[in-house]
Amino acid sequence: MPGVGTVAVGLVLISAVMHATWNVLAKRSADPLAFLFAISGLGLIIYAVPVVYVVADEGISSKVVPFLLVSGTLEMAYTLFLAAAYRNGALSLTYPIARGTGVVLVPLLAIPLLDERPTAIAVGGIVTILLGFVIVSVLGARDRVAEEVAHGRRGIIFALLTGLTIASYSLIDKAGVQYANPLIYVYGLIGLQTLLLLPYIVATRRTAVAAAWKTSRRALIAGGFLHIGTYLIVLAAMKVSGSQVGYIVPLRETSIVFATLLGVVILKERIGNIRIAGSALIAAGVLAIALGG
Repeated sequence: MPGVGTVAVGLVLISAVMHATWNVLAKRSADPLAFLFAISGLGLIIYAVPVVYVVADEGISSKVVPFLLVSGTLEMAYTLFLAAAYRNGALSLTYPIARGTGVVLVPLLAIPLLDERPTAIAVGGIVTILLGFVIVSVLGARDRVAEEVAHGRRGIIFALLTGLTIASYSLIDKAGVQYANPLIYVYGLIGLQTLLLLPYIVATRRTAVAAAWKTSRRALIAGGFLHIGTYLIVLAAMKVSGSQVGYIVPLRETSIVFATLLGVVILKERIGNIRIAGSALIAAGVLAIALGG
């Protein structure tokens, strides 16, 4: 099976930057769940016209519906778990755990479920990326780990649950996007996620959503564009050259590097040599997958 081409790698790296950006915005918000719900709704508004155009031109195959239903439900769970992780733990630990879990699970599950056979170089790249994740998220934050374990166990648990949902919907999306234009697919699953969350948000977060819009309007609009755009680009990467999901997911999780950099610039977090070394390993792993996959 084909590996990951240059175009696909470029698309995934762009997606990683976008993903890291909206996650930093969510972490900075007063209520992460209200913020995540708001950017989903705004994303549906922002991308509505292009979706109508694509649907009118291409239509929607009934074959994609089961994938959308399952993936949309998992996206709802992902949103709830991610918001809970951010409420209960630091970004520097919960984000890498959430994203890193998918890196471990997806390649392992893709072999029996999707009959993917990564090359030895690609496997080495995945392992190198995973090692970089460990260095960046654990060793690079070692001064904060003890505090996180003592006071943020719930955050770590919710981050792990987030990672499980990421692995699940990544495998489903790889199969489902073959039956629809990526824009239609991602719009449908985010639409279902938003619809499923709506009753809970109305009951518990109406005031928080209104307050977020009043105080952080620009951040919400940016998040709405980036949220759907992130998934759209990575699904396009999966579809553009038949790239294996076992490659795409580790590449996508280079967002941890970008989140670390954004943490320095936006959240004023300090970065040391250990995190720089971990980031270099992740970059090397990306190169290995791109050239040897």
